[in-house]
Amino acid sequence: MISKKSPTYLSLFSGCGGFDLGFEKSGFRGLGAFDNWNDAVNVFQKNLRSACHIVDLATASITSREFGKPDVVITGSPCQGFSTLGKRCSTDPRNSLLQQGAKIAVRLKPQVIVVENVCGALSLQMRRHWDEAVKIFEQAGYYTITHRLTCSDFGVPQIRRRAFLIASRKTHPEKLRFEQKTKLTLRESMLRLDGLSNHEPVYLRKHSKAYMISAQIKQHQKLCNVRGGARAVPTWHIPEVFGKTTSQERKLLESIRRLRRQIRIRDFGDADPLTLNDIKQECGPGTKKLLEGLIKKNYVRQIGQRYDLTHTFNGKYRRLSNSHPSPAVDTRFGSPQYYLHPEENRGFSVREAARIQGFPDDFTFYGSIPSQFRLVGNAVPPPVSQSIATAIVENLL
Repeated sequence: MISKKSPTYLSLFSGCGGFDLGFEKSGFRGLGAFDNWNDAVNVFQKNLRSACHIVDLATASITSREFGKPDVVITGSPCQGFSTLGKRCSTDPRNSLLQQGAKIAVRLKPQVIVVENVCGALSLQMRRHWDEAVKIFEQAGYYTITHRLTCSDFGVPQIRRRAFLIASRKTHPEKLRFEQKTKLTLRESMLRLDGLSNHEPVYLRKHSKAYMISAQIKQHQKLCNVRGGARAVPTWHIPEVFGKTTSQERKLLESIRRLRRQIRIRDFGDADPLTLNDIKQECGPGTKKLLEGLIKKNYVRQIGQRYDLTHTFNGKYRRLSNSHPSPAVDTRFGSPQYYLHPEENRGFSVREAARIQGFPDDFTFYGSIPSQFRLVGNAVPPPVSQSIATAIVENLL
């Protein structure tokens, strides 16, 4: 049980409590947590010790008079506007919540403040929000440092990188070191799942389009037309779903795949549509007739006077590898269209996603299945949070 003399913390934009759980496991006592999403607050209340309140932090005033003065404030404002997985919009109004969290934290006058977000918040286009938070802290008398941490270094079986801004009132945090743990593979995180809460695998229906696609994707591969190599399975290699092609047509498709990245007409993106002459120089006589056939088969599309592949996504139906860590768990992790289980033709269960995020098995998720995946995907992995919390206790408090 946590003692009343334990260090205290207060949590802003808490979500379901992944960030908080690491602090609780390090001996902190929560004074309060705040989020504006009912499902997140419900899950938090059922799994953590401290009270979580439904509050819109964009306008709310959180005072120490009401909740007490915390030793540490943690804040993990929404990342959607910064994330490279999303629309990454510099004008997303949620981006300003990063500074809002900093302003609320400073008013509470803790000894330490920890800000978490995706590394996209440090990009040139988005950096001003992060720099403004640094300015807010330093003007209030805090020393600051920014860390980019890779979750796989903390016993979390995924390649997930996150940015942490640590502000300390008494001691400069430049010498802060975080205890790292043995790296885990996906296989090691998927053991003994039967009977656990939130583990309800949904298998793809045999003979469905999704099943036939997934059956052709091996571990560490994805459905992808725009990259070559052993890890990319193009649509023309799955004729039972996308239609048969001749050897000549496949050769032409492979040429388009390569040329569209080499012959550029724009200074952004990574590929462009091609002219008939571009393709003809590579493939010779008969190119136009082959293109017309591939347009009818929906493998090629015509854009004005130019031609491009029809399916130009960088990768779907990614089958993860047992011998590697997972990519970053995001809110789509339950959809087989995006992520496939390494051995079975299905997506992941909520419990599997939670395992990959480092949640303990007794942490239970509630709400609709899409909501549960969103809660898991948005969370700070608890082992990473716990390492940060422990380092703060040992060095900054």
